[in-house]
Amino acid sequence: MTLLELLYDKSDRILRDAANSLIRADLPHYKKFKDSDIKARYKKLLYSVTICAEKNSCSELSSYMNHLSDERFSMGFEPTEVQAAINILEEALWKNIYELVDGDKQNSAMKQITEIMGRAKLELIGEYAMLERS
Repeated sequence: MTLLELLYDKSDRILRDAANSLIRADLPHYKKFKDSDIKARYKKLLYSVTICAEKNSCSELSSYMNHLSDERFSMGFEPTEVQAAINILEEALWKNIYELVDGDKQNSAMKQITEIMGRAKLELIGEYAMLERS
């Protein structure tokens, strides 16, 4: 299995793993969301990650992260809490890459996901920094 096959064919598994881990993480603001809301929000982020991986262009991800940052900032989320949620999705991706992606493709898949998630975190904190100055 390739990374793109994983992202398209096993997205429900990735979302389940991430949502379950986020619920267990007991992050203050995320406790207010229903389980279905958490999965729906992760689904939007995973879609942006998938498009970035497929097209080697992260404009969709940048746009989504700006929207997410604006939304979370206005709701009073600290950037560390949002980053923790992103880290949880990244961990679920790594776990599923390790378990399902062909061995000879795992390292390059992990590298690509690390780059994409790093980009997401940079967009997040960049937008938070702009909002903070406003």
